[in-house]
Amino acid sequence: MPTLSAKNSLRQAEPYDRSLLSRFLNSSAYTHRHLDWRDALDWLGSQPFWILEKFGEPEAVIACPPDPADTAWIRLFAVSPLTSPAWCWSILFERVLTQVTSLKPVPQLVSLALNDWYEDLLTLNGFTHHQDIVVLSYETQPPPPLEEREGLILRAMQPDDLEAVTRVDNLAFEPIWRLSYTDITRAFDRSSYKTVMELDGELVGYQMSALNGFSAHLSRLAVLPDLQRQRIGYRLVQNALDHYINGHRSWGVTLNTQDNNASSLSLYRKIGFRLTGEHFPVFVYSN
Repeated sequence: MPTLSAKNSLRQAEPYDRSLLSRFLNSSAYTHRHLDWRDALDWLGSQPFWILEKFGEPEAVIACPPDPADTAWIRLFAVSPLTSPAWCWSILFERVLTQVTSLKPVPQLVSLALNDWYEDLLTLNGFTHHQDIVVLSYETQPPPPLEEREGLILRAMQPDDLEAVTRVDNLAFEPIWRLSYTDITRAFDRSSYKTVMELDGELVGYQMSALNGFSAHLSRLAVLPDLQRQRIGYRLVQNALDHYINGHRSWGVTLNTQDNNASSLSLYRKIGFRLTGEHFPVFVYSN
């Protein structure tokens, strides 16, 4: 079991640590930041969020507050230049495990691996490869819209829709990919184009996307499971492509999905998206 030396101390991070940690992250040698709707330091005030200090100065930091309650992504892990990432991880992750295993429900610990050093660290410490996130792109003219279907209406998403959007989202995705109402709201605020699909007055699907320089990114798409394969997702994506490529003269549109999400990959390929070759491994803690 790892032990702290006399020169080290361990404490929970608090909101007043923002300036201290911002300076630390600017100089840290090893840094993992989750691809999140929030900046890593926006999680200050939520736990687990721990600082390992040496003579009162940050030596390493880890954050993985669960949100939703059943999933805790490693949102931040950073280490100073003169310290071993493996040793810092052993100290900090032990404290994280103690904290999360006391929660009800006990959240699943999950992490993206965006760097080789971090992937090695995960695999040596009880994490197993779960899937890959793959990137697809679309760079031609959008396909023509489908014929109208009785009772099916595509319209702009409104703030009053967000509870229903969260419900669709949580039914459509496996637990580790579900967004809380809070993050659905953040996604809504950060998206430049967001639409919903209604069927006989019920919200059954949605998309959120945003311009990114000269291209756009489709950041979220979900359709109720019972209504998938009925071309609802196709209509949402086709409309978004037309909005960006014809309406904003974007060079193209990108998106991410899971490499084992056969229904999503089939939809995107039918529309004309192509894999870029970029991929990001996802690991889950299995000990």
